[in-house]
Amino acid sequence: MQKPKKEKITFLCTECGESFPKWYGQCPSCKAWNSLTENRFASESASPTQNKPLIVEKGKSTQVVKTGLSQFDNILGGGIMPGAVILIGGEPGIGKSTLLLEIMRSAPAVYVTGEESLSQIESRAKRLGLGTDLDIVQGNSLTQLFGYVTQKNPPLVLVDSIQTMYTDDRSGFAGSPGQIRDVTQRIIEFAKSNATAFILAGHITKDGQIAGPKLLEHAVDTVIYFEQNQTTRYRFLRAVKNRFGATGDVAIFEMTATGFREVQNADSLLPVQEIGGMGSCLFPQLEGTRVMPLEIQVLVTPTGFANGRRIGENIELSRIHLIAAILEKFCTLKLSQCDIFVRVNGGTQLSEPAGDLALLFAMASSYLERPLPRRRAVAGQVSLTGEIRSPGGLEERRRALAQWKIPQAVWGGVRDEGAQNGEQFVSFIDKDLKILGT
Repeated sequence: MQKPKKEKITFLCTECGESFPKWYGQCPSCKAWNSLTENRFASESASPTQNKPLIVEKGKSTQVVKTGLSQFDNILGGGIMPGAVILIGGEPGIGKSTLLLEIMRSAPAVYVTGEESLSQIESRAKRLGLGTDLDIVQGNSLTQLFGYVTQKNPPLVLVDSIQTMYTDDRSGFAGSPGQIRDVTQRIIEFAKSNATAFILAGHITKDGQIAGPKLLEHAVDTVIYFEQNQTTRYRFLRAVKNRFGATGDVAIFEMTATGFREVQNADSLLPVQEIGGMGSCLFPQLEGTRVMPLEIQVLVTPTGFANGRRIGENIELSRIHLIAAILEKFCTLKLSQCDIFVRVNGGTQLSEPAGDLALLFAMASSYLERPLPRRRAVAGQVSLTGEIRSPGGLEERRRALAQWKIPQAVWGGVRDEGAQNGEQFVSFIDKDLKILGT
């Protein structure tokens, strides 16, 4: 009589992905508290693997898969490479499933749904105007998925979502850290050995991170986050990890009744020609290889409290405190006695350090009640010593301003040899803030 296989128990950290033979209140690896979860799986004798030499066939080109979405292809380095594993995370209802179906409009792929029924997917496909000959299957078993993919041999597999898939070799429910880790690892091994690309849709937690162990993001080739502007229909795809292209690149889409529409010109997000006036400043933010227009709006009013409030939207509060302290130190503006409200329009956060000078301009303009000129962009880094330094990426910003028809610009740093008409370079904060009217 064959003895049943013993179950091996390990404890997996949901933050860093490390496993331990016993439970700890604090992970010994990443020091996170209460992050270890129990995992059970049948112990098997290790079988030796056969090593094969790496032989590259000369003259054989790597055929990438085009998605039909030019901006998405640019993020991926020109298309989807064979054997690549791409992870797309986003909030519920942001459009991950719709994006996967949009890819099937141009790319031959198998769509595997573990969350919705075939009738639901069919209804969405009809709404998007897709044909009826789509290869869509419903299931959660990884073994059945590999069997179907091996039979069909498609160049691309779309999995919606990774948290709904499970493997029989691991105990626990689908979506548990152990299941997610094993499923992802097996998908990566299958993708590399069969030159089949996978796009995995992933849920995110309340903290905005992809659900599951952090090992999930470390193992895949590309991690892309789906973001949205709550006040508009625009969606942003941002690459935070990319083995085939630049990180930080952004693709812009508009959600319509018939699916996604690519937004080629970033200046259509904002009326860039009208940005300016009291407390309003235009900042060209560099996102990877793309320049995004942002409008920084600041309202400074006398406070009715002992200490002034600092409220920001799409900006870190620490940056508001920092620029306010610099203005109070070097320009004697009594901002500690004022409430400061900052709003960044444009669909994305003010994340680049070069936006400090534009924030300083807008804050001083609102306090002094001196309107800023329209059709002028501002960019530069502000140091704690009052110096204004170069923003970097001037050529990319100049090309973007020429496309947006913005004739004037104020840059931080020393004037360079390639300076153009309508540009001014400032290297320090003058006490009277004469630079506001330049």
